[in-house]
Amino acid sequence: MTRRMCISVFVLSLFAAPIVAQSIAAESSRYDRAAETSIAGTIVGVDPYAAADGTIGVHLEVNTGRGFVTVHVGPASYIGQQNFFFLKDDRVSIVGARAASSVWARAIMKDGATLLLRNEDGTPRWMPASDGTDGCGVSHPPLAVTTER
Repeated sequence: MTRRMCISVFVLSLFAAPIVAQSIAAESSRYDRAAETSIAGTIVGVDPYAAADGTIGVHLEVNTGRGFVTVHVGPASYIGQQNFFFLKDDRVSIVGARAASSVWARAIMKDGATLLLRNEDGTPRWMPASDGTDGCGVSHPPLAVTTER
């Protein structure tokens, strides 16, 4: 009886896991102004993520001195159109909303210049085909947490 119950619970969990993951992604697919925060630190990684349509999104790994944070920036094409770029070891200040274990950037300051990525209400300043699942402007599967603590 106990073995049958364990098997039943296991099988049910296999069906429930994708539903739970999908609902978490749906909950976190909007910029939450109430969760807005400011962070500052040094870029330790600049990561591109390609979508099926060929769009490239940019994520930054930032060392805040108290840990590492993944920052979802936006489409590389939009960043380039704004004459902005990111390199390892750049010092940045970011205003953005915490979403799960990362931050969706609304504005990034570097070397006295500011890159505005989102309007005050959190809508992207670029014209995305889709806002993606994590706010970077590119639809891709959820990313594995690597450097965040």
